[in-house]
Amino acid sequence: MQHSLGYILRTRPYSDANVIVDLFSKQAGRITCMARPAKLRGKVQKGHLQPFRILQVELQGRGEMLRLSQTDERFRHRIPVANLLYGLYLNELILRLIPQNTSLDAMYRYYQDALQLLVESDEPMLVAMRFELALMDGLGHTLNLWNDDHNGSELIAGQRYLYSAGSGVLPYDANQPQPAGVLVSSDLLIAMREPAEMTMSDLQQQRQFLDKFWLQLVSKPFNSRKLLSF
Repeated sequence: MQHSLGYILRTRPYSDANVIVDLFSKQAGRITCMARPAKLRGKVQKGHLQPFRILQVELQGRGEMLRLSQTDERFRHRIPVANLLYGLYLNELILRLIPQNTSLDAMYRYYQDALQLLVESDEPMLVAMRFELALMDGLGHTLNLWNDDHNGSELIAGQRYLYSAGSGVLPYDANQPQPAGVLVSSDLLIAMREPAEMTMSDLQQQRQFLDKFWLQLVSKPFNSRKLLSF
């Protein structure tokens, strides 16, 4: 039996009485489990299996498919309707990018903080992008904002670079064969050193970079991202 704090990322029907639950837990990371929720009374209440709520959960069993045997709601992030899609986008990022049963305690805290910021933020895309950059770092794709990762040279203003997963920030030469990656300007990388000072143009470039990078990793656009402007 396992006990943990966690968030519901997604539920899917499995049978007349059971559902499959994708859970993001503090102790074990992303988990897929089975649940038999009750409408009114029971150890797993149907009303608890909603996103953006911190649950104390009890899991039973062994192997890949555990059984969610009990839920107790501890806190609810009351995200306004205007920002709900951004929260669902965060959920889809976790579902698509974080492997199952991979514990990323720092990402759990970043996710929790991002949800709470969405409760009051009038700039939800900025909240989402900051979470995405933290997720990149947590997955081992750290952006070097000071030097290229080929020979350690300081970034040159006005130059283009290539960010390649596994190799980092590389000098870009259109006349030479290049590894798979996403083009990024040194000006954007330099601007990202001071997030609070970034211009709208910088933020738009950052958004484009993130979209292209995720597409390289997952090969298919995120469904929730298609519904978000900016």
